[in-house]
Amino acid sequence: MNPGLYIHIPFCEQRCYYCAFTVAVGPEHTFEPYVRRLVRELELSGFGDVAETIYLGGGTPSLISADLLGRILRASPANTATEISIEVNPGTLSSDKVAQYRDLGINRVSLGAQSLEDEDLHRAGRLHKASAVYADFHLLRQNGFSNINLDLIAGLPSQELETWTRNLDKALELRPEHISIYMLDHEERSAWAKLPPGIPEENDFADFYAEAESRLGTAGYLHYEISNWALPGRECRHNVGYWTGVPYRGCGVGAHSYDGVRRFWNTTSLAEYAHLIDDGRLPTLGEELLTPPLRHEEAFMLGLRQACGVNVCAVAKALGIVYSPEWRLRVEQLQDAGWIHFDGTILRLTAKGRLAANSVIEELIWPTP
Repeated sequence: MNPGLYIHIPFCEQRCYYCAFTVAVGPEHTFEPYVRRLVRELELSGFGDVAETIYLGGGTPSLISADLLGRILRASPANTATEISIEVNPGTLSSDKVAQYRDLGINRVSLGAQSLEDEDLHRAGRLHKASAVYADFHLLRQNGFSNINLDLIAGLPSQELETWTRNLDKALELRPEHISIYMLDHEERSAWAKLPPGIPEENDFADFYAEAESRLGTAGYLHYEISNWALPGRECRHNVGYWTGVPYRGCGVGAHSYDGVRRFWNTTSLAEYAHLIDDGRLPTLGEELLTPPLRHEEAFMLGLRQACGVNVCAVAKALGIVYSPEWRLRVEQLQDAGWIHFDGTILRLTAKGRLAANSVIEELIWPTP
């Protein structure tokens, strides 16, 4: 698989309470200077590879005009990409904008619904109502988009299993090609750095997740990654590249890159980003060389998130390592407890294991005595 290209558009109408991403609430006149500098970064990066996928993420990429998006895509190897995705917020689309997306070659849209219940949306600090999700979804369908993802968040304040079940049923009535479900997390940089009252208990999160697995599986969706379900053949190719170690280039403030040997990332400061680009320098803030121990750690963390699991023999051969008797004993214990399935080559999380994925994966990388 050829490398992927990630483009970060940080602008948002407001910061949602749960958000800890690199975003900026800025006036419209700041959009064009940012795009101009982003195009310059693409030039400075020398990224001339054939891009398999392009992902326009944010932030809210749909806030900026299609003309500005076109400038970015024309500066990138968009003509080689088989998948060009854009993240959009409900209420930011129009018939003209969607038609322009199609003409630009964008062929996958990720609609940040987060919920299809107005009370959920209000408590999460979202500006849109559920009706905007339906309107934008139908607008995309009317304009020929046949690859749509819906983002949902489980465990919003005061959300109960009954509410969550209604969310799932409404999403399935729309039948998007892809559904991403994220459990509400505690992010230090978010407005909810201290979780607000009404957050469901840990057992409730497990129930929400199990309900999603059951309902989406029955409806024909493949659970191919811990947070992602897709109709057959509609997996997000860009994200699959991340999880399988395909190199990618990230451009824009706060964007990350991986060249097969090291990971490096851009400054998260818009002011510093502008200064460095205007000075003819790449806005790289830091980098990390992937040593064998780090590569081993990532192989397990990324591989076990996927339904296909991780080939532990291939990892050992690639890194020149031998698994200790203590590690094999821990694997046997975790399998006996029903957390994992191991056939001697492929290691996978079970349905039970996915409910405690981070803890199980940590046990496999750094077994407790």
